[in-house]
Amino acid sequence: MKKAVVLLALLALVGCDEDDVKDILKGQTKVFAVSGVEVEGSATGLPDGYYKLIDLNDDTKASLPDSLPDGIKADLTNADITVHAQSCGQIVVDEGLCFESGNKASCVPSEIKKVGLDIYKIDLGDIKTAQNLDFYPTLAAELGGLFVQIDYDDVNCATLK
Repeated sequence: MKKAVVLLALLALVGCDEDDVKDILKGQTKVFAVSGVEVEGSATGLPDGYYKLIDLNDDTKASLPDSLPDGIKADLTNADITVHAQSCGQIVVDEGLCFESGNKASCVPSEIKKVGLDIYKIDLGDIKTAQNLDFYPTLAAELGGLFVQIDYDDVNCATLK
């Protein structure tokens, strides 16, 4: 009976995503960082297209929110965080995307139409450290505070171009 109660509590915490429940039962979770963005109608003169963050011009970089999670895998490994798996995802930005609840300065500009993600599976105990290294927890509700739950689609990394 206790196992059923724990499982129901986990489902309430993470929603109905079976993979998230399996990860939590293993003591793991996922964090993501923005790897690139698709720009359309840029006011900074950047031609329409998909760009890795490092390839954006300075004006476009300056328009991105300071709270944009932009860590890289080396940040995790340098902090002795084990990366159990790596994948990619994307967020199609239809009606705005903000990384902090109630903070308009945390929103991506309207010229950003898609956000590419590098997703890393790490130990649950390392989630706060990863957050401090500019990664966003997929189980944002777990950390509370200003985090908002952000849904993304899993994609093949080669499609992020």
